[in-house]
Amino acid sequence: MNTQTATAQQADPQRKSHLPEGDRRRRPKASGRAGMPLARRLIQPAFILVAGLIMALVLIAAQGYEPFSTLGAGLDYALGNPASIARTLAWGLPLFVASIGVCLAYRSGMFNIGAEGQIYAGAMAAALAGAYIGPMLSGLHLLLCLLFAAVVGGLIAAGLGWLRAAWGVDEVLSTLLSNYIIMLFCAYLATSPLRDPARQSGTTKEVFDTAMFGEIMPRTQLTSALFVVIVLCAATWWLSERSVTGYRWRMTGESPDFAAASGISVKKARIASMATSGALCGIGGALLVTASQGRFWTEIGTGIGWDAVLIALISRARPVPAIIWVSVYCIMRSAARGIEQVSTVPSELSLVLISGIIIAAAARAGIFSQFTALKQRFAHVKGH
Repeated sequence: MNTQTATAQQADPQRKSHLPEGDRRRRPKASGRAGMPLARRLIQPAFILVAGLIMALVLIAAQGYEPFSTLGAGLDYALGNPASIARTLAWGLPLFVASIGVCLAYRSGMFNIGAEGQIYAGAMAAALAGAYIGPMLSGLHLLLCLLFAAVVGGLIAAGLGWLRAAWGVDEVLSTLLSNYIIMLFCAYLATSPLRDPARQSGTTKEVFDTAMFGEIMPRTQLTSALFVVIVLCAATWWLSERSVTGYRWRMTGESPDFAAASGISVKKARIASMATSGALCGIGGALLVTASQGRFWTEIGTGIGWDAVLIALISRARPVPAIIWVSVYCIMRSAARGIEQVSTVPSELSLVLISGIIIAAAARAGIFSQFTALKQRFAHVKGH
């Protein structure tokens, strides 16, 4: 392909390709889910959730508890009143941002397993900016904290992406190992050189009030960070699904050879997607400090990064399904805490239920494809 054709192809992704016939045959095909009827796209998640609820009722009854009242108590704790909804939503704000961040990396074929470490790094960066810079105007201080967190998380992820692009280092291995390095280093900072002398535990100094989001609903943990999360989710959807940059990243993930033949720099696309992914994970860590805890401590974000990776996989790396699954996951986690408080159902049972639903959700594509294959087979037999 000549330079003019490649440039035109980049500027207009819908433009008809002038590649030779052999290269057109290698054009990445649209995913099966994109061409799936809307009814089926809605039925699949609904089926999984109904199956999960039935499994929950059966397991609760098998333990000798009254299933409907126990499950109802959990749902009431999660969604029973505006304060409950606010509490459930507040817990999930960092997870929303981290999940869509991991999705962006996946779209370009990069597996960012290092979300946990990037969340910790972002939380530490925001805590330092909030405690050692200022006080200043509230909006400006918050913006500075989020910016610091995004830069730190983005640089870490970009460096790991560069290792893959330049040296061929497997990003699954490098991002996985980076979690332990970053988390242990942040724990060292919080327990030694940056520890708050007024506290015995491993925490940093409390951030200034100007570095904290204000409450939306009194006596709840839901803050104005909600609006930041909404903006980030909308911007990420546009970047991934509607922008030329997102198209290049998707093409890179689906067919690197075709992307390179179209004039796209595969290395730059992968590094850029990783940097954006890490920046969003870093902002997720910043929200743990500025919207909730007010300081960094050694267990501040344990598990959120791994949850984000799972949700990105379940949602097939698409922002809108990821947002939906984060909402469902937050409700399940909040309901599980409610069941523990109002009944004697052990917490381990709640974790089993949540894990079962996640496994079923991850396997749903294979389950439904088997149903479709059986249906086609029976139709073929009937026709003969």
